[in-house]
Amino acid sequence: MTLNELRIIDKTKYFVQKWMTNEFSGHDFYHVMRVYETAIYLADGLNVDEFIVHMAALLHDVDDPKLRKPHAKIKHAVDFMNSIKLPQDQIDLIMDIIDNMSYSAHLRGQKVRTLEGKIVQDADRLDAIGAIGIARAFAYGGHKNRIMFKNDIDDDSSIAHFYQKLLKLPKLMNTPKAKVLAKAKMKTMKAYLKAFHQEFDQPHQLIEVIQEVSE
Repeated sequence: MTLNELRIIDKTKYFVQKWMTNEFSGHDFYHVMRVYETAIYLADGLNVDEFIVHMAALLHDVDDPKLRKPHAKIKHAVDFMNSIKLPQDQIDLIMDIIDNMSYSAHLRGQKVRTLEGKIVQDADRLDAIGAIGIARAFAYGGHKNRIMFKNDIDDDSSIAHFYQKLLKLPKLMNTPKAKVLAKAKMKTMKAYLKAFHQEFDQPHQLIEVIQEVSE
């Protein structure tokens, strides 16, 4: 990348960090930076425009419909890119990724059309699974005032979200590295769910285990 592109990336990090202040739904600046670092790892060795990957990863949640006010029309990411005088063709590439990478977009039949987009999409999906994905699922559930579990995987509880979306993500990975990482993370998810359901349904067994350990 050019020196100017590196400077733009630094400005973008600063903008996103300020924008994500007071974000407590699991889509905070730490999430953005994990997606950013993962996207860099996934892109390594591939013939892609690194600058587009970096920028799309950093800006991917700025205008997320789950986080902004309902029916908000302003594209803050676009406004920011215009403010730093990013060329229109680069803005279009970045926004095409952001507008098509979400799981809800997938359900609507939308697809990312570039390798850069597939990389950022994989990085975002990887942060939704594994140990960090479990934590984020409950953070988001708390943010939305969702009940933890109602003994039904078809309701709107946090645990139901695992079955409705999170467990399906590994099969949707695009890149070879992401598929390997997703497989490892899925073991953590499945082990957690097995333990959760056992404790939810048979709490007395947990008490027995605790007693055995303490003796």
